[in-house]
Amino acid sequence: MKVDDLLPRPLDDYLDRPTAGQFPGLRRGTSRFDGPGGTLVHAAVRDAIAAYLDGPLVANDHGMFPASRHSDELVAWARSRVGALLGARGGHVLFGPNMTTLTAAFVRAAGAALGPGDEIVRTELDHEANISPWQAMAVGRGAVVRTARLRGGVLPTESVTGILGPRTRWVAVTAASNAVGVIPDIARIAAAAHAVGARVFVDAVQAVPHLEIDSEAWSADAVVTSAYKWYGPHAGAMWVRDDTATGLALPEQVPSAGLDLPDRLESGTTAFESVLGTGVAAELLLRWDRAAVAAREGLLWDELVTALDQDPDVRLLSPARGARRVPVVAFQVLGVPAEKVAARLAEVGVSVTHGGFYASDAIRALSPEDSEAVRAGIACYTTREDVHALIDGVRAITGQRARQRR
Repeated sequence: MKVDDLLPRPLDDYLDRPTAGQFPGLRRGTSRFDGPGGTLVHAAVRDAIAAYLDGPLVANDHGMFPASRHSDELVAWARSRVGALLGARGGHVLFGPNMTTLTAAFVRAAGAALGPGDEIVRTELDHEANISPWQAMAVGRGAVVRTARLRGGVLPTESVTGILGPRTRWVAVTAASNAVGVIPDIARIAAAAHAVGARVFVDAVQAVPHLEIDSEAWSADAVVTSAYKWYGPHAGAMWVRDDTATGLALPEQVPSAGLDLPDRLESGTTAFESVLGTGVAAELLLRWDRAAVAAREGLLWDELVTALDQDPDVRLLSPARGARRVPVVAFQVLGVPAEKVAARLAEVGVSVTHGGFYASDAIRALSPEDSEAVRAGIACYTTREDVHALIDGVRAITGQRARQRR
């Protein structure tokens, strides 16, 4: 199976369009910075899903008739594309509704091997979805959770390696913060974890849209992501290394000999249209010049952050500018609640998100007195005009505040 078999026209026809023409959700007069919470869907993803649902090949899998065999082939193809996107060789790719659901299932399965006194390391940089399941599982198994702390807004490798020990069984870490964009050194963390016999579970949700992922170079044992953060449908995907998959099964399942890992951890009937869209989105990223896209995003992020940093009424929740990061920035307007800032920006067509972003530890570490912020993310479709619209919108808010003070 090839991606062009799943589309009404060749994928290259979509990629030859100007970027704005590849995203049907873009509208004139609006600027979308909500990508860290969910990007716009690419036209090829939309068309692939529509063609599948409108065609004669909608069917459950594992049947002998053509439509059912197509479903089997479609899922196998999508697994191969996601595996390639994550830089994985071998192993197993699983699909689910989102990263949160997949992580919860994985942790329940992994927890069966833990006992009293075993240790799990998590970090202050992580999304709640990579914290709470481990903590809940630890309570049930009598295990201990240790927390790697941020320093100056970053996660030094030493914060993780300093709390590893002979009882450490898992390290749960993000590849890029969804709140402030910081990128920890996953390869060094994994090497230290493996040296004490631990395994490493990586949340790559915010990394995949902006970085070329190499799970093998990381030496990760499992990597999870969500396609709707990289121009795909609302779906999640996970890669698990072969030796890590051995013995993993959900505790509520009746053990079945010979079942592959997806059959053990994927619950219920596959959402074939979402799996199809995820595979198409993965193929898109594999065909892009990722380095060029990242360089362009970085320039726009730098222009945005430089302007915000020059406003005395804006507080950036950000570590030193030299820290490695993806193009995500969290900020506060002094004296104005984050919700009000987001609402004011929405009035002028600028879409941002606000709150704690399910990353309350990271926000509190950078802003102990205020647990909410405004978040803006640069996507592949972000333009300089969008960046200026956001800057102007923030300046209008801070300028009004300055006038009120007078």
